[in-house]
Amino acid sequence: MNYLIKMYISLIESLGIHTKDQLYELFSTKQHGVPISRHRAAVMQSRVFFFSVIFALLVPAWSIIDILYLPAELWSELLLIRLVAALCFAVIAWQSRAESGLLRARILLAAMLAITPLFYLLSDRFIEDHQLTGAALVLAEIYALLPFVMVAGLTLFPLAISEFLSYALPIFFLVVYSVYPQTSAEIPEAASTIWLLILLLGVALFASMTQLRYMLSQVSHASYDVLTGMLSRRAGIEILELQFRLASMSEKPMSILYFDLDNFKVINDTYGHDAGDTVLRVASQQIRDTVRKGDSVIRWGGEEFIVVLPTADHKEANDVITRIMLAGLGDRPDGAPVTASIGIAEIRQDRLKDWKSQVELADHRMYTAKSNGRARCVGAGGHAMEWVVALEETSGF
Repeated sequence: MNYLIKMYISLIESLGIHTKDQLYELFSTKQHGVPISRHRAAVMQSRVFFFSVIFALLVPAWSIIDILYLPAELWSELLLIRLVAALCFAVIAWQSRAESGLLRARILLAAMLAITPLFYLLSDRFIEDHQLTGAALVLAEIYALLPFVMVAGLTLFPLAISEFLSYALPIFFLVVYSVYPQTSAEIPEAASTIWLLILLLGVALFASMTQLRYMLSQVSHASYDVLTGMLSRRAGIEILELQFRLASMSEKPMSILYFDLDNFKVINDTYGHDAGDTVLRVASQQIRDTVRKGDSVIRWGGEEFIVVLPTADHKEANDVITRIMLAGLGDRPDGAPVTASIGIAEIRQDRLKDWKSQVELADHRMYTAKSNGRARCVGAGGHAMEWVVALEETSGF
């Protein structure tokens, strides 16, 4: 038991896992953010494209070897399914050049992995109908290794454990089905084949998890602001582009909130940058804790934040802002509450054509709020909601 515990600890340490959340991220993709999902999708599709192109060329080219060593009737049968498989790989390669998306990447990978086992099943049926000897028999044995090739291919993709199992288990059961012993004399060979497959699956799983953990670490460093824990501006732009496109295609609302902390420069000048950093951390944590699940909070620059609210119209955006005002953004070093000037822009009501114009409009309204006395929010038509209103509402609860 102690040996298993030590082995588990060594495995966890080798993957760079220090928290339960990091461990959970390797089991499931439910907690993966948009940046990691988009990056993973792009990597998966590019690798599917590369291997699909290779297989589309090599699968029919192997017919030359079939012609040299296999009976004419057999190689002609295999040639037909080789051409069909090559065509399928070519279609997958073509589809993988489209805009990347995690669902598309998963489907393309599943399709690529399915072709070889199906080819293996069909070729095995054709080969069983012929009595082969010598080089032809050796070549037939090579066909039996095709599922192992697919398992080895899984090592090249950054997959969570749940994803890996969904791809690997069908291959595993296919091999078990194909080598299932009909007589007692076949049991040793079947057992050794299955044992070898289990070892390869273990290696492939570890390789996939290692890639995923490394990708999570790198994307996290690149996508999140170290001080506040918010999305970085670069990652935020990707979120804005994606959410604006989705909202436009589905004709649904999407709002953004542009925050600027009031008189923040005074804090840095009077109390120092450490005090300013503390205010930023507390304010960003308050915003992240208050917005809806699925909203994205971005540090746009300095003391400026953007909150992306998918499917939210102006009324829902006002509700979010009211909750933030009621929760507060923490205190300044002198004990006064931290407030912000906020601008709202919503793509349908404001008839916006791209995410840049949405940010610019929200920024303009934020400056309007700032010039009109700060500690307030300005939305469409100049409608303003003062911070003090929300504070007064608190006393009414």
